[in-house]
Amino acid sequence: MQMKQDNIKVLNSPVKPLVLDTAFAIRIAMGAKLPQVRTLMNRPDLWHKIKVLKGGQFDKATVLRGILKAVEPNDLIPVRYQVCGEDAYFVARNCGPALEMLCKANMIIKNTNGDAIILVVTLGFGSIEGLKIHLQPILLTALTKRYDPNEKTLNLESFHTEPDIDKNVYCPLSQLRTSIHVLKLAKTSIATFEHLNLQHNELFNISAIENSELTSIKYLDLRHNNLLNMNTLAPLRNLEIIKLWLDGNPLCENYSTAKQYVESAKRYCPHLKELDGVSIVERMPLIYKDYFPNDKTQYFAHAFASHFFSLFDQLDRTVLRGLYHKNAVYSMTFAIPHNIAQKTGLNQYTFNRNLLKKGLKKNTCIFFGQEDILAAYSKLPRSYHDKSSFTYDIMCDNDKCVVFSVSGLFKKLSSGTNVLSFCRTFVLMASPDNEYHILNDQYHIWAAPSNVTPDKIVVVHSFENETGPVCFSENEKAILIKRIRQITAMNKEWSETYLVAAEWDMRKTIIDFMKDFKNSSIPEHAFAS
Repeated sequence: MQMKQDNIKVLNSPVKPLVLDTAFAIRIAMGAKLPQVRTLMNRPDLWHKIKVLKGGQFDKATVLRGILKAVEPNDLIPVRYQVCGEDAYFVARNCGPALEMLCKANMIIKNTNGDAIILVVTLGFGSIEGLKIHLQPILLTALTKRYDPNEKTLNLESFHTEPDIDKNVYCPLSQLRTSIHVLKLAKTSIATFEHLNLQHNELFNISAIENSELTSIKYLDLRHNNLLNMNTLAPLRNLEIIKLWLDGNPLCENYSTAKQYVESAKRYCPHLKELDGVSIVERMPLIYKDYFPNDKTQYFAHAFASHFFSLFDQLDRTVLRGLYHKNAVYSMTFAIPHNIAQKTGLNQYTFNRNLLKKGLKKNTCIFFGQEDILAAYSKLPRSYHDKSSFTYDIMCDNDKCVVFSVSGLFKKLSSGTNVLSFCRTFVLMASPDNEYHILNDQYHIWAAPSNVTPDKIVVVHSFENETGPVCFSENEKAILIKRIRQITAMNKEWSETYLVAAEWDMRKTIIDFMKDFKNSSIPEHAFAS
């Protein structure tokens, strides 16, 4: 009992900050006891400030990845990273072993570009009571945002770049303790998920899946990580993984034939039916769900489809005006017979260009130019396109245009509820400033599979908070930055930071700024020119 009271007294005792510079680091590395220093390093109730000398000349990820690599396999979670002048700063706690590793490196490490950077640590910079940072609600909000109940999918791709997380904490899933905490939180706080997307998280292993007891996973996407050997899949042996994606990992280079690659994967995932989007069921030809010539085109098609259908599904479809070329052409075909459409509440789709019609009348359902196209859209019912059902086929991709089709399911929301299948083919013309405009849009609609009922598609976005089109071009971004600078008096760097965090939404940017300004949480250097 006396020992417990002594521990409480130590934790509650006032702390005098101590600068752990290179001189202290050398003594610790040489084995000096320094009990006061080591006690401060390992106290769980204290924040330590880590200063990165001249860290302002590097981007955040470059600096922090270098520091985390230097302290492996120990954990260190950087919180509230910011640049002040030419230096960078962040705080961390519960990181005694990691600080020991930095001492052994004499507080000099290399960032991911190979540049040497010098660190200065202030032990006991603040207490957890004086500096309250609640990360759990931030993580939970991000997980909820990235969960799709329709397909039971949890998308943790590049999780550390989620704006609300990145603003407060550097939370890479490559750190084992972090990934275990995030996956356990996901398991206990959101509904069951079968599809887990862990793309672009710099993972060297996936033991967090086993440690978190995620027994419900059937579809696992591990593309573009750092998995070196197939034996890193050992934690999956007791799971019923049906589909697995491993593209973009070093382990893919270990096999000279597709047969060796598949057999090696099946040793750890015996129930596997699809690998990297290809069916591997015996006596079946290779079947691809999507076709993309390269990762760049895949990213472009996904980004465009997500943007387009988010706007198309809004109440006011005039927000699509800027996406269409001034000479754009749009047409729609509808494959459900007229008498059935009338009985099932689909009569609003019967005004379409049916290619089987004869005579000149069929051409009246082809629309030319932005205004005619938007007028045609106004006659269509409210809809919700299920992005998790999308499949893609890229037909052309060059410097002048991109032609691709996207197919899937959508839910009609007004004048009754129905689920329908669709295929939409876009011809996108390149224009200056890395922008593309729709030159031709062909929309085909037909009946959904009989087993897909309206309850199978869950509308996951809020119609009350609809937004206008996102700005993509550099010129448009520069204009928004200039306007935020005029409104807030912040410098260019901080104006852009707030806009990026708000996903270039002017209204949200100003609200976030006013909130932080009232709380006096914006540093003075944010207003320096």
